[in-house]
Amino acid sequence: MQSAEGDCVVLQVRSEVQRDTVAASTVFDLITASRARAVVLLVFIALFAFLPGLTAMPPVDRDEARYAQASKQMMETGNYLDIRFQKEPRYLQPAGIYWLQVAAAKLTGYGSEAPIWVYRLPSVIGATAAVALTYWVALPLAGPAGAFIAALLVVPSILLGAEARLAKTDAVLLACILSATGFLARAYLRHTVTLGAALLFWTACAAGILVKGPMIALVLGSTVAALCVLDRSTAWLKPLRPVLGLGWLALLVLPWFITIAIVSDGAFYRIAIGQSLLGKVAAGQQGHGAPPGVYFALYWTTFWPAAALALTAFPWVWRNRGTPAVRFCLAWIVPTWLVFELITTKLPHYVLPLYPAVATLIALGLMHGCRPASIIRWLLVPSVVIYGATAFAALYVLEGQIALTLLIVTVVATGVMAFGLRDAPAGSPVALAAAVAISGILMNAAVAASVVPKLTTIWVAPPPAAAVKRDAQCPQPQVASAGFEEASLVFLAGTRIELVDGDRAARFLAEGGCRIALVTMSEAPAFTARLAALSKQAELIEQVAGMNIGKVKKDSIGVYRLRAS
Repeated sequence: MQSAEGDCVVLQVRSEVQRDTVAASTVFDLITASRARAVVLLVFIALFAFLPGLTAMPPVDRDEARYAQASKQMMETGNYLDIRFQKEPRYLQPAGIYWLQVAAAKLTGYGSEAPIWVYRLPSVIGATAAVALTYWVALPLAGPAGAFIAALLVVPSILLGAEARLAKTDAVLLACILSATGFLARAYLRHTVTLGAALLFWTACAAGILVKGPMIALVLGSTVAALCVLDRSTAWLKPLRPVLGLGWLALLVLPWFITIAIVSDGAFYRIAIGQSLLGKVAAGQQGHGAPPGVYFALYWTTFWPAAALALTAFPWVWRNRGTPAVRFCLAWIVPTWLVFELITTKLPHYVLPLYPAVATLIALGLMHGCRPASIIRWLLVPSVVIYGATAFAALYVLEGQIALTLLIVTVVATGVMAFGLRDAPAGSPVALAAAVAISGILMNAAVAASVVPKLTTIWVAPPPAAAVKRDAQCPQPQVASAGFEEASLVFLAGTRIELVDGDRAARFLAEGGCRIALVTMSEAPAFTARLAALSKQAELIEQVAGMNIGKVKKDSIGVYRLRAS
């Protein structure tokens, strides 16, 4: 009798799960039946994921602030060809991203006075477009359902969420690469590629080059090379009209490259190729050197929460590695990943263009019956708790604040993940993917909105910049900074700020007039000694302490003005 009752309970639970699965599948089928409907929903989900925290986070050192400052100077000087950070040339990439940031600043009406979030708009638009483009790229590879799942799994990626909120190149570059990859996939799968589509492919390549130089060529070129070697044929490339396309690409990119060569007297190529590109290959540039294997280790965090699902899909992917869709994705991932692992300089965002391919393989595996094993399910649910606990502890330890919103969201996200995985072996791939995506999106949004902006200890530049505006005795004071030279301060305090040492800061202040000097503790002895030698005294207005994330060390900055005689 007890056994019969137990069987009834099990049957009832399975029946409820099946009803939930059928309901989820019905809704999903309704969504994916229309490509336009699927794209609109994905764009809405992406914006919900990427917008929280966008306006609240101060400029981040070092790259974001340098990009934004260079774009700001383009508007201040009216020179949209040359790229400068203060007086120094910034010849690391072409001007494409700066033009987009300038356009964002002008279209919003802010101009050169735009706050940092305005310069981030191209990135958030690029990341949102990348989600929709992941769906488009995966359509011929995984079908409408698999394509939607692939795009859904890309959204909560921690790496993509970070790049969406930073005024840099990588989210826009990802959109360019995916735009080109979609046409490449269709050509490889022998779909019809019209002349217009072929020209769009080469236009996307040109846009990627203008945003970040040869990076798009590395990703697409290694994919093409791998496929040609595996298939022992280049015939599938003919619909892309390589001869016509290369001419069109040259027409789009050469004008700027020729102009910058003339304007910079060749310095752009000496720096961009001789120092930046070759320097990354041969040495760990800017202290970012690391051994091979680092990207594989970082993957489990940067592609969270979907990363572990790759283990679920791997057996199916390996068995079907010869099928065109799987072969295309593997050719997209493996050669480029190996190149990045072998390059000495390691930065997490380098492998971002490969994550949509990983998501597509995961989606293919899920659509063909792969489900996470018990150990993966048991890892995914606690990972939500660990993420929330880490962010909660960081805010409490650094700022002494309790993030109640984060606690609530962590409980909800954990519940969503657990509910979605409760019957994974028999459940719908849609419900599984949705649970993973929703929990990740909720956690990333909560951390970006309620934790990161409150970590004032790591945002050193805003307080002294605010003190300059608050305590200066004129509308446009002259400012010098000794010891703290991060780009975020230049962006916030103004292009004219002078970056000096303690001795020169004292001389600067002693000249009189409406002047403010910012001096770190390490430069304070030289500053006070020179002032004494000049028979001058400085008044300490404020003292700011925090963690300089650019140099990863604590800093304390004094805000000084000349004491009246």
